[in-house]
Amino acid sequence: MPIQKVTKEEVVRQALLLFKKQGYHRTSMSDLAAACGLLKGSFYHYFSGKDALMKEVLDTVHQYFSTKVFPIAYDESLTPRERLEKMVAKQIRVVSSTEGGCLMGNMALETALVTDDFTPQMRVFFEEYLKALTDVYSYQHAPEIARKLAEQAVVEYEGAWIMVKLTGNYQYLQDVLQRALDRFDSF
Repeated sequence: MPIQKVTKEEVVRQALLLFKKQGYHRTSMSDLAAACGLLKGSFYHYFSGKDALMKEVLDTVHQYFSTKVFPIAYDESLTPRERLEKMVAKQIRVVSSTEGGCLMGNMALETALVTDDFTPQMRVFFEEYLKALTDVYSYQHAPEIARKLAEQAVVEYEGAWIMVKLTGNYQYLQDVLQRALDRFDSF
């Protein structure tokens, strides 16, 4: 029998895990309700629908990275290179801790050409990510080069997740970290 007392945060957490693993379109309301231990009808007590839930999931992921990952780029107790290494390593560790890869990258690939509902949130996330990386790279490079290096790091990171999913080889992510550091060191 389903559990009837579930917090909104638990619903968001379970949805995050399911969306990462199955994708947005392959995850049904029944899947979401079952993952939360709810009856399908009870699920609507928490969210009006799957779109509203996905927006909350994207916001939750963004808030986590805004408070726990991106601020590392601005931590003046670390050298700029240490900031870069620690930030990228933490991102890899956090995203790798559950199945499915990068939720933001997954959703951008899956939904951007189908609906604009989630695009603004994902753009804000990626812009904040680029800003943090650009700030770190700007210690070694001119601003326009720093931005290009940041863009390259993000593109490589998201591409690495595709290769991890295809091959199961997490070395692709470690290679992204090493190349990000190599680019920092080259001047």
